Amino acid sequence: MSEYKYFPLIKTRDAELKALSKFDSKYFNETLPIYELTKSRKAKVAPDGDIHRRMSTIKEVQGGRPFILDLTSNEKYINPQIEQLLNESKGFSEWRYFLDFYRDLNIIPMVHIYDDDDFTQVQHFVHEVSLIKDYLAVRLPYNLDEYKKYIRPIVASLNHGCKIFVIIDGEQATRDNVNDITNGCIFACEELDEFNASIEDIITVSTSFPLNPKDYGTDEAGDIPILEETIFRDVSAQYPIKYGDYASINIQQVEIRGGTFIPRIDIALDKIFIYKRYRREKGSYPLCAKMVLSDVRYHQLGIWADKEIALAAADTPSGISPSFWIAVRVNYFMTSRVLLRNKILG
Repeated sequence: MSEYKYFPLIKTRDAELKALSKFDSKYFNETLPIYELTKSRKAKVAPDGDIHRRMSTIKEVQGGRPFILDLTSNEKYINPQIEQLLNESKGFSEWRYFLDFYRDLNIIPMVHIYDDDDFTQVQHFVHEVSLIKDYLAVRLPYNLDEYKKYIRPIVASLNHGCKIFVIIDGEQATRDNVNDITNGCIFACEELDEFNASIEDIITVSTSFPLNPKDYGTDEAGDIPILEETIFRDVSAQYPIKYGDYASINIQQVEIRGGTFIPRIDIALDKIFIYKRYRREKGSYPLCAKMVLSDVRYHQLGIWADKEIALAAADTPSGISPSFWIAVRVNYFMTSRVLLRNKILG
């Protein structure tokens, strides 16, 4: 197993990248991010959103640390560049060329699998890339009928002691499906057991952060269960897995247009989120921050997110956009997950 304790699966949007850019190095060093590469913001020179701008930001954020690199298939975030990289012809030659172009980055490439019985192109990719990489990764949904079918051809094509990170993706967890996700992850671990010699880590990822937090409380405050912790607890009781999540981002990631949002600050405790939410005419982010500080459950971790909450509580917020406060939430959440892993393992 690897030395890493936390595996956040992160779309390369502005808020998430900002949160990581402010991630304290002592926690970052115990974290192996799984980046899902998305297009950048549109610009005149790149109307489709150039992915190389995102790669430049990742390079700055990572500072030489390793990371897993995936490609989005979400229609909202894909562009022609990403579609080209997902083309499986000639052993995913475009994806291999892209990885070679960024060979100075410490990339652990994702193996892309399509739902068919022909693994020729996948095996070609794995054979070629495992000649130059110590690790590859593969991401599979939690609800497959079998896993051996997909892992066996990958393992059979590995070279020179290369190992794989296997990510079991639970996607959006709710009270209604949390048991199904847990059981699916346990079944996946059962299926993967025979490949242990070639697997570096098995990681469960999911997110339970809701689209509408106020569904879990009042208009102004409430508590939201962190179900990904429940899934990890129950699966890890049976198999030696690692913890991952979507870094407190809802899987649908609805864009909030300016003028339509209600200011809100979210803080992660061990097992729940707490939120404070106040309309602009009632106090906006400064009041949200004041209410966070007055909540005895909130613990300052000495990180960037705490500083931003303190600034807002002093009526001098650094940002007043939803994106900025998503970055604050993600920064605090990721730090709390590393601290929680250390507390459990310690």
